[in-house]
Amino acid sequence: MYRWIKKLHIYSGLLSFTGFTVWGIVGIWASFLPAPSERPRRDPEVLTIEFRVDGSASDQHVTDAMIAASGLPFIQPGRKPSRDSEGRLQVRYLTPNGTRRILLLEKENRIRIERTRSPLGGFLNLMHMQTYRHHNPGWEVQLWGAYNQFSMWAVIFMTVSGFYMWLATRPGMRWAVWTIGLGSAVTVALYIALR
Repeated sequence: MYRWIKKLHIYSGLLSFTGFTVWGIVGIWASFLPAPSERPRRDPEVLTIEFRVDGSASDQHVTDAMIAASGLPFIQPGRKPSRDSEGRLQVRYLTPNGTRRILLLEKENRIRIERTRSPLGGFLNLMHMQTYRHHNPGWEVQLWGAYNQFSMWAVIFMTVSGFYMWLATRPGMRWAVWTIGLGSAVTVALYIALR
């Protein structure tokens, strides 16, 4: 049994190494990141295209047509309609590459497509949060989400199996007992200090 758990422990670590690396980079990056109000604002890339609205169409139909006309990835028709502060129909959504906004300029018979790119740290941050969801458009996002979810379960399995292997082989080693005691004390102290 020990031999099989050890093999599964090693393989789960190797298979989820990329996910662990992304999490580690994001953790270090977030530690040095300024507060949201202090971060520089990025200007969106703007594109406008022709778009005519049928006067009898509902907001949902217009929103679906705006999404289809935009040609943007990672979004599908069916999004709930919303309006900006000026009452204009819009679609806003977040992708790993940044924020997207499609705005209806009804009087001009156009839609405005805004893309605000994420910096590399922002991209990795959004990737580290991504999990598998059935409604995620794009096979790339679904594949990464499934892998990220696997990595989360892998770290739980590695923690439990590592503790089992320690108990099965070295429960009496003084430095191992001191290490787990010190690690537990530091974890509790950090929890109390940072909550």
